Amino acid sequence: MDRPACQLKSWLHCSAEDFQKIMARTRGLGRAIGRFVGRDRAAGEDAGDVPERRRPTASARRLRVHQMTTEGRDMAEDVADMTDDVPEQPTEAPEMRADAQGADSGEGSDGNDAAEGFPGGPRDPSVLTSFAEHVAHAVWSGQERPDLKLVSHGRKLTLIGRPVPEIEGLVAATGLSPLIDCSVITGDPGLISAFVERWHSETSTFHLPVGELTITLDDVSSILHLPITGALHSFHALSTEEARFLLTELLEVSAEEARAETALTRGAYVRLGWVRDIYETRCQARRWIVAARAYLLHLVGCTLFANKSATYVHVVHLDAFRDLAHSGGYAWGVAALVHMYDQLDEACRTTTRQLAGYLTLFQCWIYEHFPSVHQCVTDDTYQETSPRASRWLTSKAHMKGITGAPYRARCDGLTVTDVSWLPYTEHRGVRAFQEISSFQGQLRWGPMIVAVRPERVVRQFGYIQSIPPPPVSARLSQEQIDDRWMEFADHLLPAGQPCLVPGQVSADYIEWFFRISHPFMTPTQAADQQRDAPAADPEDYIQPPSPQVPVAFDPPPYVDDYEGYEAIAQRLERVLNLRIVTAGTELYDIMQDCLTIARGGPSADGTVRARQRRRTDH
Repeated sequence: MDRPACQLKSWLHCSAEDFQKIMARTRGLGRAIGRFVGRDRAAGEDAGDVPERRRPTASARRLRVHQMTTEGRDMAEDVADMTDDVPEQPTEAPEMRADAQGADSGEGSDGNDAAEGFPGGPRDPSVLTSFAEHVAHAVWSGQERPDLKLVSHGRKLTLIGRPVPEIEGLVAATGLSPLIDCSVITGDPGLISAFVERWHSETSTFHLPVGELTITLDDVSSILHLPITGALHSFHALSTEEARFLLTELLEVSAEEARAETALTRGAYVRLGWVRDIYETRCQARRWIVAARAYLLHLVGCTLFANKSATYVHVVHLDAFRDLAHSGGYAWGVAALVHMYDQLDEACRTTTRQLAGYLTLFQCWIYEHFPSVHQCVTDDTYQETSPRASRWLTSKAHMKGITGAPYRARCDGLTVTDVSWLPYTEHRGVRAFQEISSFQGQLRWGPMIVAVRPERVVRQFGYIQSIPPPPVSARLSQEQIDDRWMEFADHLLPAGQPCLVPGQVSADYIEWFFRISHPFMTPTQAADQQRDAPAADPEDYIQPPSPQVPVAFDPPPYVDDYEGYEAIAQRLERVLNLRIVTAGTELYDIMQDCLTIARGGPSADGTVRARQRRRTDH
């Protein structure tokens, strides 16, 4: 059977139902820590009981963001592939972010805000309530932001090398050893920046012309091979004195050494180079447990917990390696996701110029899901037994410069068929899908809390995407988060309708999404085709004329499937009317061909006969 006929048959077996279908206030680690490290703040400024500020109206927010972006025009920095070895030399201790970010989403915006909207969207700002401060609003208004400076410590991993044989088992038992060999060496600031522009903290998702996508726990598990089940690490912010005590206790340095190092870093931090020296010294002394702690602190400081200092790691992370027998019980994949979300929440603000976190996770996630946007090449020697991050060649010798349309334009041009919705099919034999990947609610690592919202990206789980419920903004306590995580089976994404084709959505989804989102980053020009989501009304679709051809044989007395073909035609019209499929693509041509057949014409190649209406004169 030829391809159009196969496609037509798949539509024939599709029922009508198949086509109809919080942000917790993110508080990063740095704010909690800042109370103790001397940042010239008022004593109670970072207290947890500080009253929340009252959210301004949309017009007030737009006025403020215009002032902010005007003042920030000259703040652009030179952007390297990745800032690796040169710290910023701040007068303050390096910040591990914890800005209490108002993500009070949902249906809580007042009527005037909803009616006013924003140029280019969202026309209804009840979901993206902080859009006035978002970089997308500034870009649409003509206030460009330079590519983000990517702060990564990937090259520092090569300075410490693989663990010595005596501690290899100890490191592997923690579940962190996959991080040793899979870090991206050369970052792509343009690619990363193009996706950061589309991240929205209210939904914890990237907003694209095809709808929402996000980095899920399943992505973390497949890309990094980190455990996504287990305990969430609990710790409190350290004072400098407490950090010194932890260094003397767990790394066996003298009080003088600890005091000198924390004085140099001006807080509860240590330099990564200093940690490497401690590791080598403890190996020489055959203090293997202590050496393993130093190695692991350096490992997570270069990967999961990379911060904008480019040279420091926070001492508080050492506590996770106090008892190495328990370190393997932590959900390290959750730690990676929480810190990445937190960094994205900050980076999508208009005034932010840098991005930290484990950028290997972010960049490889883009590689896996958006093959038409990037030009990275894969390693021919890659084996599926390794983390998926290892299959991409990211040294400067292999990284290709972007050609053709810039990244932003490529993202604006995405269609459903450009996205790899389920990229790990070949990897399932090594890394099976785990139910906990569809956990809904809030996750944390220490005091840092984010929300995961798989109900907004069910296509990444193989289900048809319908309009999700409004984001919940109520903040849970750490104890409540832990309880729900331990009872994750009660908080999983319910199974939905399986997609008949990848990326399928309900009939009303795209129109709703274009109303509450900002799906494009580049304003249209006068000659451009309209990109707004059209009304989902099949009657608005103008069917091209179907050529009438003589039938060289006697038609059958009747065709039983007339009603079925009519239903197919109506659904094809609806999909084409929503413009989910781009005109001129192969899929578009196939759908047009199927529609012509269903309406009574021949296929494009003439091999499929036109159907006949049911005859009743027999």
